[in-house]
Amino acid sequence: MHSTLTLPAAVERAAIANRHGWGPQPGPADLAALATAQAGLHAARLLTPYVTAHTRLPAFRAEDLRCALSPHGTLIKVRCVRRTLHLWPHEHAADAHTATLRLRLGATLATARRIGLSRKDLERTSTQCQEALAGGPLAYRDLQDRMLKAQSVPAVEAVRLGIKWAWESGQITCRNTSPSLHREQREFALIEHAHPTARLTQSDITAATARLIRYYLRAYAPASIADLLWWTGLSQAEISPALATLRPAITHVRVKGLPGKLLTLTEDVDHIRAALPLPADHVRLLAFEDPSFKGYFATRDRYRDAALHAQVFNPIGEVRAAITLAGRIVGTWNWDKKARTVQHNLLTRLSRPVMREVRLRLDHAEAFLSTEPG
Repeated sequence: MHSTLTLPAAVERAAIANRHGWGPQPGPADLAALATAQAGLHAARLLTPYVTAHTRLPAFRAEDLRCALSPHGTLIKVRCVRRTLHLWPHEHAADAHTATLRLRLGATLATARRIGLSRKDLERTSTQCQEALAGGPLAYRDLQDRMLKAQSVPAVEAVRLGIKWAWESGQITCRNTSPSLHREQREFALIEHAHPTARLTQSDITAATARLIRYYLRAYAPASIADLLWWTGLSQAEISPALATLRPAITHVRVKGLPGKLLTLTEDVDHIRAALPLPADHVRLLAFEDPSFKGYFATRDRYRDAALHAQVFNPIGEVRAAITLAGRIVGTWNWDKKARTVQHNLLTRLSRPVMREVRLRLDHAEAFLSTEPG
């Protein structure tokens, strides 16, 4: 019987950092490659995908992300794992959308039933939404007003839920058309208008879920099943059939300091174990809700001390923008919108050379965030 491979924690952290583009090794070459490497770029907050790209792609400009999300770009924004917004390459978005569709439609239907609406009502209003967008994109308020005029008995909440149903179903999409990374101007459009090459709905949910799990393991392994369940938002019953199809391709490993056996794609094991630990003075700033941190729940101790949980996570469990040293969180930072400056808070004492590197990174982030109007 073979013993389970045990990886040093520093090696595992380095492998993840390099894979995600914030280690010392060359990372993803562009936004599509970065979104693939991270199994989607977390986008629930306006700044998160911009800062994520800024910390990983040396020549990144905010305009690059807006172009990537344009009708002829490479990325599409979908609500998927844990019902949160992510940016995915077109070829992977359908798997993320299909595997998690039940989560979103179920939540929308539950809300509708509380105000007396049925699934048939949602589908009818969703069709009206698509008809309203047939002539081209509309801002949210304009779309809502046009649909209300078409209703025999106007009901704002019913219209809003119909728009949501159409979006969650993959019939329409929502784009931010603001010219600044600090503001949002929501515009809704039919999928075929906003992203002509994207097709979100697939018929084989198990196959889509298996591919989504593979994307997750390629991005975040070694990881536990509890991490996987948390990241996807799916139940054990939903992931088990898909995970069974992947079992021949999975190896269990251990990481020092983390509990239990962790899942890893067998094809990635040698690459992970060959990683060199991050230098002791390796400093990086990562975004609020950075995807590198959002990939884990049960094994969060890989990047933070449990005693510092309240400083690293806000009251609703979102991971704050972090200052990392050798892959571990040693401080937090934030963008002060009014002062247009970057503030920071250290959680431990740092040496003078490391502090100079932290200041350099903070200044770099401030310069980037100041490039566009608030």
